[in-house]
Amino acid sequence: MNPRLRTARDLPRAAMIGALLLAGTVADLLADAPPAQSAPFEAHYLDREQATPLAPRPEVLAMRHIVLHYDKGTYCGHPRMVLFQHFRDDEIIVGHFHAPCRYQEYADVRHVNYQNRGVLLLQRSTNGGETWPKEAEQVLFDNTWSAERKRAFLSQGLAGRGSYDMFQSDSVFLFGQTYLTSEYEKEVPPCFMLRSADRGRTFEKVPTVIRHPQGPTYRLTRHNTPVIRMPDGKTLLAAFQMADEPGPLREAEPAVFVSTDNGATWRLFSRPVVDRSGQGSFHYPTLFVRPDGELQCYALHIAKKDEVVAGMRNAIVLVKSRDGGRTWSEPVPIVGKGGDCWKNPHGEGVIYRSPYPIALRDGRILLVFARRRMPGGIGGIVSRDNGQTWSEEFVLRDDGEWWDLGYPVGCQLRDGRILVIYYFPVQDGNGQGGTRSIAGTFFRLGE
Repeated sequence: MNPRLRTARDLPRAAMIGALLLAGTVADLLADAPPAQSAPFEAHYLDREQATPLAPRPEVLAMRHIVLHYDKGTYCGHPRMVLFQHFRDDEIIVGHFHAPCRYQEYADVRHVNYQNRGVLLLQRSTNGGETWPKEAEQVLFDNTWSAERKRAFLSQGLAGRGSYDMFQSDSVFLFGQTYLTSEYEKEVPPCFMLRSADRGRTFEKVPTVIRHPQGPTYRLTRHNTPVIRMPDGKTLLAAFQMADEPGPLREAEPAVFVSTDNGATWRLFSRPVVDRSGQGSFHYPTLFVRPDGELQCYALHIAKKDEVVAGMRNAIVLVKSRDGGRTWSEPVPIVGKGGDCWKNPHGEGVIYRSPYPIALRDGRILLVFARRRMPGGIGGIVSRDNGQTWSEEFVLRDDGEWWDLGYPVGCQLRDGRILVIYYFPVQDGNGQGGTRSIAGTFFRLGE
């Protein structure tokens, strides 16, 4: 059996006992686990081609860019990793890593460095993203806390913890991870979660520490992509990245975790997609549920040795589940062709990053992504048939002059406009690619 496809049934006894912290009992864990799957090595696993013909790209209308946060002495980045939620009255909350930055050398802008010398900052708009008042900003978590304070925060007992209904419309999840030392290459940071009942204005004080089934030496991370509330009113599903070997630098691939107690505990449920070719790994898993209950997971393949998009290699892929996330279809690439809208492509580097799906009220699925090979920017594709076929790519921004950008999140507003938020480099004289800011784009999609 491929170790990357182990389910809870396949864990060694020691790891199963450790998983009791999340699952409650071995019986519960086994009852909820998907059946074991065999996944032999497949040299040509990534060769599956994108379906064609592609639909014409939609017309982008009424496009307008905004800036949510910019400061020449600050790195503002990676909103997908922190928090995003849109409420039905068009109140929006979005978070980002917020840290002082000199922009003089690579160490200043290295992602793990800046994220751990700053805070998780929340911004709030009550008018559909038009304004983001500074007085509404709040710090969600401070990564500059001492190791002792972080350990005390993470090791609190659960006694006296409040109850939450995470299916009510104002509930919010915050997932995070924090290093206890500055030796990032030697440490596996703990993954934790906090809940809010009031649109993120306050959060519980006691976190849930979410553990890898095989112990704390195995990487388990999560971006703050949507938690799926299943129709039974009990089951919550969230996408994580989970390593199959111990160590802080091991590659981690998508895993779905489940909670049936309003997020108080989480456990491994299934592995939606893994690279069976040995040529790379899948990243950025994002769950999406259709009105008919079909569950979808979008992810990006990253190859070990090259940056060429060919078949599923270095492409955004889609897998589907018709049984609530227990089992998944084979992945199919949904990008690679249809990118001639990007004018004067040049340079080296990866093309795609951080796919994020958005449900549109006319039934279409919009998938936005970052483009990191020049011209850098934010793009998208659209499906009219629930992900069976997709359009050619379209451009929201192609003025990114440095590769470090993206991690988009977004929603459709009550008036039909779409708002996508991301981080973007501003060429303002700062070195290392310019000042990283939080920006957004309003637009409408035509036919």
